[in-house]
Amino acid sequence: MTKILIIVPYRELFTLIEQEIQQYDTSGFSIELTHIYGTDRETLQDIEADIIVARGITYLALAELKKDTHLVPFLSGPNDLIEAFYAAGKKSDGAFGLLTGSEDVCDTRHVSDLIGRSVKMYVANNQEEIHRGVEYLRAQGCTIFLGGLTSCRYCESKGYPYIHIKSGRHSINRAIAEAIGAARSLERAKVRMNILTTLINNDKDAMIALNSRGVVVVANSMAEHLLGKGMVNHPVSEFYEGSIWSKTLSSGVGEEVIKKINGLQILVSSMPIMTGSEGLGVLMTFQNIETIRSVERKIRKELSKKGLVARYTFRDIITANEDLEQLIEKSRRYSKVDGALLLIGETGTGKELFAQSIHNASKRRGEPFVAVNCAALPENLLESELFGYSEGAFSGAAKGGKQGLFELAHRGTIFLDEIGEMPLKLQAKMLRVLQEKEVRRVGGDTVVPVDVRVISATNVDISQKVKSGEFRLDLFYRISLLNLRLIALRERPDDIPLIFSHFVNSTCTDQNIPVPEITQGALDLLKRYPWQGNVRELRNAAERLVILLAGDTVTEREIIELDIGATSLSDTPTPDHAHDAGRRKTFRSSSEELYRQFLESGLSREEFAKSIGMSRTTLWRKLAQFS
Repeated sequence: MTKILIIVPYRELFTLIEQEIQQYDTSGFSIELTHIYGTDRETLQDIEADIIVARGITYLALAELKKDTHLVPFLSGPNDLIEAFYAAGKKSDGAFGLLTGSEDVCDTRHVSDLIGRSVKMYVANNQEEIHRGVEYLRAQGCTIFLGGLTSCRYCESKGYPYIHIKSGRHSINRAIAEAIGAARSLERAKVRMNILTTLINNDKDAMIALNSRGVVVVANSMAEHLLGKGMVNHPVSEFYEGSIWSKTLSSGVGEEVIKKINGLQILVSSMPIMTGSEGLGVLMTFQNIETIRSVERKIRKELSKKGLVARYTFRDIITANEDLEQLIEKSRRYSKVDGALLLIGETGTGKELFAQSIHNASKRRGEPFVAVNCAALPENLLESELFGYSEGAFSGAAKGGKQGLFELAHRGTIFLDEIGEMPLKLQAKMLRVLQEKEVRRVGGDTVVPVDVRVISATNVDISQKVKSGEFRLDLFYRISLLNLRLIALRERPDDIPLIFSHFVNSTCTDQNIPVPEITQGALDLLKRYPWQGNVRELRNAAERLVILLAGDTVTEREIIELDIGATSLSDTPTPDHAHDAGRRKTFRSSSEELYRQFLESGLSREEFAKSIGMSRTTLWRKLAQFS
């Protein structure tokens, strides 16, 4: 804690200072008072404080002894001098002798004219000089002497008339305020220095600071371990070969270079230390490249645990469609820039697959990928999830607050799925984030800068929402600097067999069961379904097939038994309902044969369905026409 020591020469001043101190906030430092006068060297040498307030020749003596201590003087103000001159005039008719530590206290000629008395001055900086000064002024005809306590004590011992120039409230307050201001500054400087020292000494990287001549002024323990001990006050050239620091000093721009030091690959970085436009020196850091790689691996692992990693790349997009391949190539170009991108497409067309692929092909690939469904959360929860909240922002808010998804995505990509469903209130806040590149947490009063690439997606017609006033036009333009319109699965039927076979193979591998052979007829039948749910619906069908499959071959019958139409949202008739007369005939024949087998079995419907490996509901549907 910073200590202020006020040296008080007389009791009256002691009481006055104690009263004035009560007006100030002294939290964070201490103020002590002590009674000393004169210039005894041994007494003053033993004083220990961060800031010392003193008066007269005591202050001057301390200035010589305590060159590294902040000193504050009690300066006599005009009111103090006027009161002393007035008291001296009532006590003596002769000339005044003024003893002071500085000739700037007053202009004796002007004062003499003002009070109608001769005023002579003698500047004294210690007790011996004061004694000589009193005798000198007496020899000059002075009949009364004005000065500090040391002057008065000497005059008292000689029987000379004197007036004590005392410090009034104004002088006291000025000195106390200056001392407290200095204490506050010193506390801040101490905190900054402690933080800096702690950071440098606890940093895992080697760090050195150079002055403008290339001399080391600070070096942490890691730097001494890497480059050598005793670096401080020595030229950096004695420990490091290279001109990176001088380039930075001359250009004012940071530099990086990889050098081999003590058998290690080291990334050497230099950064200018500036004050205004003037370069004071250079900060150099030395990072082990293997350590950097290890940290990156760890960060990647942590992000993966939190689900903030994009798993898919363009290699995961299965297609033989020329139009989709052109979209992929366009997406690769989009990945090279940071512009906001809007993906437009039906549910299941692979909007997040494209978003992740673009992220993984960009310069942000090693950073977080954060996905949020704007339609899945209520407005108040979506706002706090996107922008975070401060402690106490609402009931149940976590202690210390919480980072929002934009903060989590810093330096990476945020994927806003179904952005067309975002409430209007949040659209205004979203626009500000995109414009200012900063977020304000819910309930917070500070902003957090963020560097985020925004990829949005929608399966609705946003332009229609803009016209109806449900979506802001300015936000629409902001999120759609770049855009991609994804192709529905039914518009690229040749991809259906490829993707379906892929899902069947991967599901069988996951279930550790043999991969079946899929006949061409089965694949052709799949191409005739509308697939309103696109790839997502196709994947569900593939996984359901693997669960229901009893043999090692997939024919048209197995596809029909998937009952795809039962879960389809399309109004278009599916193949098993009658699309083609020949198919209806085959299907009816199969149902009649199934009905005949059921009657001959003598089993209940549930037992019969189990015996032939068919679901009960499918059996009931096929036999309904014979009921």
